[in-house]
Amino acid sequence: MGLEHEFYLIPNTVDVKDFWVHRENNNSVIDSEVIHDNLILYIFDSLEWIPSKNPALSGTPTGLGLNYHGVTLFDKHSFPTLERVFSSWRDLFKNAPTTLELTGEFVYDENDEILGTYEKLVFNRDEVIKLFEKIISMTLHIANGDCYLYHCGI
Repeated sequence: MGLEHEFYLIPNTVDVKDFWVHRENNNSVIDSEVIHDNLILYIFDSLEWIPSKNPALSGTPTGLGLNYHGVTLFDKHSFPTLERVFSSWRDLFKNAPTTLELTGEFVYDENDEILGTYEKLVFNRDEVIKLFEKIISMTLHIANGDCYLYHCGI
């Protein structure tokens, strides 16, 4: 399937430092969703506006955005922006044709020569909307502070 980003809704009682190691078949996971890397890359700039934490670093420092290659923790402080960003993309994509065609990365050949084109990303609009609605639903759970949304990057 290619590169993926995993999102887990977990109670705030979970040890977030090592959660990524034990996430498979973890009984504490309330809900989860997977988003293809190409879609994350398409919306990535807007994800950089979201308050977040990095549980892989000492003291779980706060910052902004998604840790693309690592883990990211979203909490109640992330909620308003996280919910609005995914809601905005969902609402925008509702206007798209059923076959959602997006512009991807600039294409190079195997010798790093420029081919002069961009990758064409093709998704099913309704599936993308459903993915974003699931993330929005999970985000609503973090608003009161009892849960975290935990992201595992590629």
